[in-house]
Amino acid sequence: MLLIALLTTSLVFGELVHPNPNPPQQPPLRRYLRCYRCLFETKELGCLLGSDICLMPEGSSCITLHIRNASGSDIMVSDCRRREQMDDCTDTRPAPVFGFWIFSHCCFMNFCNDPHNRESYLQ
Repeated sequence: MLLIALLTTSLVFGELVHPNPNPPQQPPLRRYLRCYRCLFETKELGCLLGSDICLMPEGSSCITLHIRNASGSDIMVSDCRRREQMDDCTDTRPAPVFGFWIFSHCCFMNFCNDPHNRESYLQ
């Protein structure tokens, strides 16, 4: 159908009309940082609750909280942090539950807190 329209147009106007190879582009959207979100994760079982993606404006961070105890248990929470919330980015503090500690780590690249990328950003 498009070919017939192009040929008819070329016969009427005397030249072949080519479709525009560079259609108009939409203006770029405001840039966002994309982070992995999981509310409850273990290394052995992966994400058990709330796997998702969160978007934050540039200048924000992705964060992973490691909740550990002396026996080696490691539960993780991954999320986004706004610029105003980044005061706990490299924080270690006791958890509200006796015997557990919370280790926080922020990173600033898309999906840097994803389980597949996390190890390279924690070093």
